Amino acid sequence: MNILLIFFAIPVATIILSGILETFIHCPYKVAGIFFSIFLVIAFALGGTAELLVAALVYTIISFVTAYIVMLIRNKQRNCYNYNNFRYNPNSFNNFEPISFGSNNDISNTNSLSDSDTSSNFNNLNGGCRYR
Repeated sequence: MNILLIFFAIPVATIILSGILETFIHCPYKVAGIFFSIFLVIAFALGGTAELLVAALVYTIISFVTAYIVMLIRNKQRNCYNYNNFRYNPNSFNNFEPISFGSNNDISNTNSLSDSDTSSNFNNLNGGCRYR
């Protein structure tokens, strides 16, 4: 039972929670640091053996790799939308708004396009990025 916990349950939980934390924190180093501190406290609370310390280090590496992959995926998504005249805006309803080409190219100064205008932008300017 302990083998299954060490080699399956904890790594899967680490992967899932690292991905979730990365979407909120936006820094893989901080995510890995949080997981390292948690696993280090748990390792010393359970006896501080060398096996537990190595496991904490391995779980931290898994956490960092997962957070870094999630960061790369999110950056790729943002770059695709920026390339297609859309800018990421976390305060927006759908998180992506068209870029305004007026005097200010600011997130707060965006034009509201109709659905037909938005679909024509997606069809004409895909730039190698796929959309659903």
